[in-house]
Amino acid sequence: MAQEMGKRSKVRRAFNRAVPFEMLTVESNQVENIQQKALCLDISEGGLGLSAGVPLKRSQVVKVFLPVQKVRTSLPVFAEVVWSEPSNGSFRVGLRILQ
Repeated sequence: MAQEMGKRSKVRRAFNRAVPFEMLTVESNQVENIQQKALCLDISEGGLGLSAGVPLKRSQVVKVFLPVQKVRTSLPVFAEVVWSEPSNGSFRVGLRILQ
């Protein structure tokens, strides 16, 4: 993880807000859209860090719904999992925002 964190090109800022996210899984030839919640720990122009209750796989694409306070809505953002590792009963995840 430390190696991946050293590769950031943008400075991340503390965010600390609960965010819903969606991910696709394939089991028994069935595609399922799973909705989860995570704590967004930090955010930057190019990525974000989450604490999630489920493991995410490297290269997996998720849709994160970021809150926009001024208009009281959320902005759907697609992001790729860059790294994921267990951390105190949950999973610490680094995401790169896709453009």
